[in-house]
Amino acid sequence: MKTRLRRPGFTLVELLVVIAIIGILVGLLLPAVQAAREAARRMQCSNNIRQIALAEHNHHTAFKKFSPASHDPRWRQALNGGQSWERLSYLTSVLPYIEQNALYNQIVPFALEGGRPWHFGNRTNSSTNTVVISPYRTNVTTFRCPSDPVQINPGDVLPTNYVCNRGDIYLNSGDWEWRGVFSNGERGQADFGKMKDGSSNTVMLSELVIGRQNGVRLQDTILEGTARDSIGPVGGAFTPSLCLSRRGPNGLLDAPSLQNTWGNTGWGKGRRWGDSLNAFTCFFTILPPNGPTCSNNNAERNAMPPASSYHTGGVNVAFCDASVRFITENIDTGDLTITFPQPPNNTRTYSGPSFWGVWGALGTMVGRESAVVPE
Repeated sequence: MKTRLRRPGFTLVELLVVIAIIGILVGLLLPAVQAAREAARRMQCSNNIRQIALAEHNHHTAFKKFSPASHDPRWRQALNGGQSWERLSYLTSVLPYIEQNALYNQIVPFALEGGRPWHFGNRTNSSTNTVVISPYRTNVTTFRCPSDPVQINPGDVLPTNYVCNRGDIYLNSGDWEWRGVFSNGERGQADFGKMKDGSSNTVMLSELVIGRQNGVRLQDTILEGTARDSIGPVGGAFTPSLCLSRRGPNGLLDAPSLQNTWGNTGWGKGRRWGDSLNAFTCFFTILPPNGPTCSNNNAERNAMPPASSYHTGGVNVAFCDASVRFITENIDTGDLTITFPQPPNNTRTYSGPSFWGVWGALGTMVGRESAVVPE
C-alpha cells in the first residue's frame, strides 16, 4: 500500500516573515530608485541650461553680443516700436538657436494682432480672417526642468525654469543700469569684450522654481511664492537681510504672497517664458540660492528672485563660457545685514566690487573681483 506524502506548506508565521522581508527590501530599494530618477532629472536640467547658454553663444556669433533681458532693439525694429516690444524676454531672442524657428516666426504676427507675452489666447487677422496662434501657449521642453513638478492650468501662458542674470544690484525690470550679463537693450548689450571679470567666473543663467497658482492664499512656500511689499524702493538704499527675514517656519514665507491679490493665472515666478519682467525671466545674485523672493509695491516688475531649484542643496548655473556648475545654497553672500550705500545719485549707478561675497562677485561682469567658483 502506497503512502501518500503530505506536501508541506507555509505556516502563517513564515508567510508573515517573508512579507516583512519583502517590505524591508522594497523600503531599501525605493529611495535608491527615487535618487536615480532625480539624478536623471537633474542631468536633464543641466543639459537644458547648457543648451540655452550655447544658444546665447550662437546669438553672440551672429550679432556680436548677447541678447538683452528686455528692450531688444531687434524687436523694436520688427514691431515698429509698438506692440509691447520691450516686454519680450531674452528667451524670445534665442529661439532660432534652439531649433525653434517656427515658434520664433509666430511672435511678430501675433504681436501685430494685439497679442502680448502674457496672452494665451489666439488672435484673428481681421483682413484675412485667419487665426494667429499664440506662441506663448507652446511648452518648450528646453525651457523646463523635469525636477519641477509644476501644474499648468488650462488658460495659463507657459512657464520657464531658466532665468537670466541681472546682477547684484536691485533693479526694476526696465532700469537702464546693468552689472549682470543681461541688460536693458536700449542702453547696451553685453559681449565678451565687456566681460572684465572673465567668462568662466561670470554667471549667465540659473534655474528658478516656478510659482504655483493654487488659488487665493495668505501664505506661500519660500520656493514658490513672492513676499510682497517686503524690500526697499528700487534705486534707494536696501538691506538684503530684510528680504531674507521673510523665510518663515515650516518652509513658508512670513508675509502675504503676490498671488494673494493677483488671481490664479500667470502671476507666479517664471510663469511666462516670453515676458521680460523680473518675476518671470530674471534673477539676482544677492540672496543665496533657494532664498525667498521679495517685491516692492506688490509689483512683478520689482521682484527680486534669487536662483532656486528642487535639487537638494543648490542650483545648476550656466556661466558665460557655457560651462554648467552646481552652486550650493551655502555659498558665501557676504554680510546681508549691510544696508547697501546710496551714492550721490542712487544705488543703481554703483560700479565697484560686489558687497555680497563670492555669489555677488560671480554675478557681476565688471566688478573686477578675484572671486572664483567654489568647488
